[in-house]
Amino acid sequence: MTTVIGIGLVGYGGIGRMHALCYRMLPLVYPDLGIRVRLTGVVTASAASAERARRELGDVLTTTNLDELLALPSATIVDCCAPTGDHARIAEAALAAGKALFCEKPLGATPEESERIVDLAHTRGLPGGVNFHLRFVPALQEARRRIDNGLIGDVRSFHLRYYRSSNLRRDRAISWRFSGPGSGVLADLGSHLIDLTHYLFGPIHAVSARTAIVIGERPGADGAPVPVEGDDVAWLSLELAGGGYGTIEVSKVVPGAGDDIRIEAYGSVGALIFDTRDPNGLEIVEGTEGIGGRRIATLSRIDPATALPAPETPVGTLQWHLASVAAFISALIHGATPCPALSDGLAADRVIGAARQSAVTGGAWIRLERR
Repeated sequence: MTTVIGIGLVGYGGIGRMHALCYRMLPLVYPDLGIRVRLTGVVTASAASAERARRELGDVLTTTNLDELLALPSATIVDCCAPTGDHARIAEAALAAGKALFCEKPLGATPEESERIVDLAHTRGLPGGVNFHLRFVPALQEARRRIDNGLIGDVRSFHLRYYRSSNLRRDRAISWRFSGPGSGVLADLGSHLIDLTHYLFGPIHAVSARTAIVIGERPGADGAPVPVEGDDVAWLSLELAGGGYGTIEVSKVVPGAGDDIRIEAYGSVGALIFDTRDPNGLEIVEGTEGIGGRRIATLSRIDPATALPAPETPVGTLQWHLASVAAFISALIHGATPCPALSDGLAADRVIGAARQSAVTGGAWIRLERR
C-alpha cells in the first residue's frame, strides 16, 4: 500500500518554489520510496505570492495565515522556507501542533533559538531535519567516503570558500537578507560550509572570525537609504576537535562569481579538491610522491540513489535539494533519525554564534564547548 505524506510549505520565494518542485518530482525520481507526496498547503507572505502559488500549484490551500495550515490534519510535515528571522516562530508553532519539521538553514537566527527548536522536538518526540543540501553532492559524498576510509590520512588542513556576486549592486533594495535577525552572508552561505566542515572533517573546537559590510546602505521601500546590518563577507579560521586547522571564506561581493564553491582537504597521505565549476568530479591526490593528482568522475552517483536521471548523467543543484528532501522523508517512513538532523543545524548555529562573538572582539579565538 502506498503511503501518502502531506506537506505544508511555509514560504514561496525562490527556495520555497524549489522545494515545491522537488515534491512534485519525488515519486518519479525515487519510486522505491513507495510514497505519494501531496502538497496540501502553502503559507505565503502576501496575497500576491499566495495567488502565484495558487496559479502554479493548482488545487492547494494557499494562505497568509500559518494557523490555517497547521490546522490541516493532512499536513503531517511542515517545510519551513521562510526568511531566517521567522524560522523559530514557525518551527516552534509547527512542533507544538504535532508536525514533523523540515527547515531551511540556518535553523535559527541565534544558537539560543536553535536550541529551543531542538529541545521542543525532543520533548514532543517529533522528527526534524535541516536542508543542508550540499551533503548530497555526489562528489562530496565520495570525498567523505575517502576521508572516512583513511585514503588521505589525517586531515591536517582544509579550506572552504563560497562566492557569489549578488550583493555588488548598490541599488539592490533592503530586505531580510541585509537587515534583521539572521541576516548576512555568515548565516546564509557560512552555515553550509560550517556544516560541510562537520560532515567531512568532524567537530569544530575553536573559531576566530572577521566580518565586513561592504555596502553600508541600501534603498528602502520609499527609496530612502537604510543602514545594512548583515555582513557581505566573512572570514573564519577553525581548529578541529580532533586536530587539524582550516579556513572558511564566504562572500557575496565577488565580481564574476555565480554560485562558486571550492573545497580543499590536505591529509598526511593524500588530498581532495572539489569545485562547483566542475561539479561532476573530484580531484584526488594519492600518496606523497610526485606532483599533481587525477580526476575521478562522480556524476549523478548520489545517495539516496535515483531512478531519474541515470547515475552517469551530469549532476545539478536541483538534484542535491531533491536528494535532501528524499533522505528526510525516507527517514520518517522508516522511523530513523533524519540526517542532517535538527541537532546538525544547532551545531552549525553554535559555530556561527561563536564566529559573531569573535568578529565583535576583533578576531579573538572562541572555544566551543563539547556537547
